Amino acid sequence: MVTEMPPPPTARTRELETLLAKIRKARMGQLNYDMWDQHGVEFATPEQRAAMEADLAEATRELGEAKTALGALVEATRAKSPAEIAAWADAHDAYLAGFLDDCVAQGKSDSTGASVATRERAQWAEVRAGTRAFVDEDLAYVTENPERYRRLFGIDP
Repeated sequence: MVTEMPPPPTARTRELETLLAKIRKARMGQLNYDMWDQHGVEFATPEQRAAMEADLAEATRELGEAKTALGALVEATRAKSPAEIAAWADAHDAYLAGFLDDCVAQGKSDSTGASVATRERAQWAEVRAGTRAFVDEDLAYVTENPERYRRLFGIDP
């Protein structure tokens, strides 16, 4: 399933990916709150509850700001340099293809993670084609590979 390596990241593709990373971080903050709300809220002090509510509010604010900024940057980049959008989408495709190769090597080609990665590859193809601005990634199933990520996107995950 190995896919051709996309070109090295540019300043613009790193900027796009940095905003997507902010979305990931904010969504992780929301997921953290959800887990706490389901399993820990009953044991929390009022101060802990207030802190968690504040963290959730901050994550929600950051998510909205990052999505708006990324949408605008994608639109501007698509108008001025569509090849950079294609390269960014291709880097995501390569990242997910590597994840799928890992799944095959681990005997997990039928896993939920493999299914999610396959779906997200199709969504990144839509980004490349101009019918989607970016992919709202499923953070639970496609595990992070920091070395691959740095190589493809030029930033830390």
